[in-house]
Amino acid sequence: MTKDVLITVTGRQFDVNDEATEIITPGTYYLKNGKHYVLYDEQPDDSGDVIKNRVKFHDGHFEMVKNGAVSSALKFNIDEKSESVYRTTAGTVMMEVHTHDISILENDDAIRTTVKYSLTINGQFISECEVNFVIESR
Repeated sequence: MTKDVLITVTGRQFDVNDEATEIITPGTYYLKNGKHYVLYDEQPDDSGDVIKNRVKFHDGHFEMVKNGAVSSALKFNIDEKSESVYRTTAGTVMMEVHTHDISILENDDAIRTTVKYSLTINGQFISECEVNFVIESR
């Protein structure tokens, strides 16, 4: 895997809307002490606000930290619940994720990670969710 990568993040909330949301963006990848790290920026709208993302994953663990217009630290561990404060310009919510499965498939030029989880916001169940995170050498 090269340091310069192309990242595709596809998310789906099954009980809310079966349409997937997807971003494709360049990023930086590295492997340190058996853990995968990916850094990338996203700009979700035309406001010019940039969100800096850091993703770390290894066996049974996936973590996504966002800073900027949105800030949060979501941690996914198989068969565990975790809470995070999710801050946006529109306000703050408490998110809880209950992780059901994390799969990581690696080859020389790509890593494909899938996380399946239940999402609860401010104490109310929202949806069963899935995020697919693909890193490819550029």
